[in-house]
Amino acid sequence: MKYKVLAADDEYWSRENLRSLISWEDYSIEFLDPACDGEEVLERIEEEKPDIILTDVRMPFMDGLTLMERLRSKMPECGFIVLSGHNEFEYARQAIRQGAFAYLLKPIDRQELKDTVFAAMKKMQDNRSAREYYEVLSGEYFELQQRSLQSLLKIS
Repeated sequence: MKYKVLAADDEYWSRENLRSLISWEDYSIEFLDPACDGEEVLERIEEEKPDIILTDVRMPFMDGLTLMERLRSKMPECGFIVLSGHNEFEYARQAIRQGAFAYLLKPIDRQELKDTVFAAMKKMQDNRSAREYYEVLSGEYFELQQRSLQSLLKIS
């Protein structure tokens, strides 16, 4: 499965740094054209359907935390990795409350970003596998209920 990553940061050099830090294609990851703020992400989200969003915590128009809040109900399976140049506990706490997978401090370390993205992908895959397994079990349970009911009706 190929994952899609979308970065949102108001600083051009930060966006370009995220694009070049990892050889995304080598890991079957499509790095979408970065967005410059949360509003742009919202405009593109339906069409591009990213699996992971790397978002700066502070951006004009719509910050990363507000973006997460707005997208959580629309895209519950999307993973968020929050990036910040601010080592402030309150930002990190809000990001975790919003369901962020991680909170990384700028300047972003190549290996830390790579490890974090891979861990997020693994968690997402595990969640998908568990959901698919649950759906199979639910279907089998329903079928078993139907057979039991039919057997009871035949006995009566």
